Amino acid sequence: MTNKKRINQKLNAKVVIMAGGKGTRLDPLTKILPKPLLPINDKAIIEHITSRFIKYGINDFYFTIRHKMKIIKAYFNDSKPNYKIRYLEEKKPLGTAGGLKKLQGKIKDNFFVTNCDVLIDANLPDFYNFHKKKKLDISLITSSQKYTIPYGVCEIYPDGKLKKITEKPKFNYFVNAGLYLIHPRVLKLIPGNKYFDMNDLIQKSIENNFNVGVYPIGQKHWIDIGQLTEYKKHLKII
Repeated sequence: MTNKKRINQKLNAKVVIMAGGKGTRLDPLTKILPKPLLPINDKAIIEHITSRFIKYGINDFYFTIRHKMKIIKAYFNDSKPNYKIRYLEEKKPLGTAGGLKKLQGKIKDNFFVTNCDVLIDANLPDFYNFHKKKKLDISLITSSQKYTIPYGVCEIYPDGKLKKITEKPKFNYFVNAGLYLIHPRVLKLIPGNKYFDMNDLIQKSIENNFNVGVYPIGQKHWIDIGQLTEYKKHLKII
């Protein structure tokens, strides 16, 4: 997949932003502010995310909230954004997919789900068309990532003898970027009021013969700001 050719298609879809976690990887910042409201330049993280959807005509959002939910609500009550927000309040941690159960029977068509600690520069209309054309129940965006082990890696025979050493081997992987398209039919697989992660939903969908697809993007088109080092690193880049 490529992001070079932009599609000007407007999308009529809803977006769920999973914004209920504690953001422990961004401690101590999240002791003061909830993760979705941490600033990057002049905007909160969650506003950077919504803006990526708004440019394709999407203006209907659900926020799953729990940790410091009153602060999140107060922020948007004060800022009065020009898009629709509905809150899915979690009384206990429900993971990255458990809160979606609240949408069963309320959403009738494919909808986006995104983590609130990733910024993805993807061609969303192309992603949506890919999902529809292949009649997928869940599509996930993956990012190509290159990793180098900075050591000599030993390959060993079962009897303990050394077979060979590969110096600083390089590996390419497609990693889950945290942005999905979901058909509402899979919501029935989510248990009610229980902790349930997106990986659990994807695995359960595969086991129940639902169609799950992957839409790859390049390494430069995905930013994970869920860790303190990455958050600080990208403050000046974004």
